[in-house]
This record gives sequence, structure tokens and C-alpha cells, in this order.
Amino acid sequence: MTQIDIARLLTTSTGKQLLQSYNASQAGDIKQEIETSIQALILFQAGMEAVINEEIGNHPLLAAVKAEDEKLNSSYKSLSFKNKWKKSYEALQIFEYDYLNEYLRFYSQYRIQITHPKQRYMSLSKYRFNRIYDGIENGWYAMQLLYAVLGKELTSWEEYCKEHSILFPNT
Repeated sequence: MTQIDIARLLTTSTGKQLLQSYNASQAGDIKQEIETSIQALILFQAGMEAVINEEIGNHPLLAAVKAEDEKLNSSYKSLSFKNKWKKSYEALQIFEYDYLNEYLRFYSQYRIQITHPKQRYMSLSKYRFNRIYDGIENGWYAMQLLYAVLGKELTSWEEYCKEHSILFPNT
């Protein structure tokens, strides 16, 4: 059986989309910038879901969160994405919530509007490179903190950006 690290695939694809979004923003191609920003956002979100589900499902320090999710699953429910992250941080006694809270705010304002639209046509002007970059950066740092407490490593945000040739917005 062939197995693939879907989280790695998704975050790698995120980097490619962020680079295209950055290049489009530099070229003044707003439509392309928005489209690739949205694609980066969706790919990154799916990667974060893969990470938290994997860790809850397999790491012994998150057994209580897994048990709660399994109990909810028996009644056709489950923990939401936000609750999985919050409860995992609580179980691991991670008290640095700034990056996670910023990402969850970004998630609510940006990702939910795209994946659960209330209408077919919408204004997407807020989906610009700098905003999406900042949101994904906060999510990356939230994942990095989770991994550090679990004794795992995640490439630094700076290395990730270099790997994908993404320039920092302020440079």
C-alpha cells in the first residue's frame, strides 16, 4: 500500500500557491492574487486539519481529547476544528494562545466564508496576499508550538518561506 503524508503535500502546495499569489500581487494582477490566495488558504486549512486529527488519533498525551471526540462520534457529532485545537492545547498545557487565537480568528473570517458560502457570488477583495500570508503564518506558528510540546519538529516559518521562494511582505 502506498501511503502519503497528506499534511506535507498540502502545506507544500500551500507554499506554491502563496508564491503565485505574491508574484501576482507584485504584478498588480488582483484577480490572480485573490484566486491563488484562496487556494493557499484552503490547502493550508486542510493541512492543519490533517495534523490535528493525526495527533489526536495517535499521541498518548491527547488521549482525553481523542476519547471526547470518539464519544461525540457515537452520536454523529465530532469536535469542531477550533475545539480540537483548543482542547489539544489545554491537554498539553500550552498556555501561549496568541498564534492559535489569531489563526482561529483568521479561519473564521476567511476560510469559513469560502468553504461555506452563503451565496454563489461574493466580494473577495479581502483575500489579498498580505492578509493570507499573515493568517497562514499564525497557523504555522500554532502548529510549530503543538509539535514542539509533542517532541516533534516542524520547519521554521522562515525556512518554509525560503524553501518556496516566498519573500516576506515587509521586505
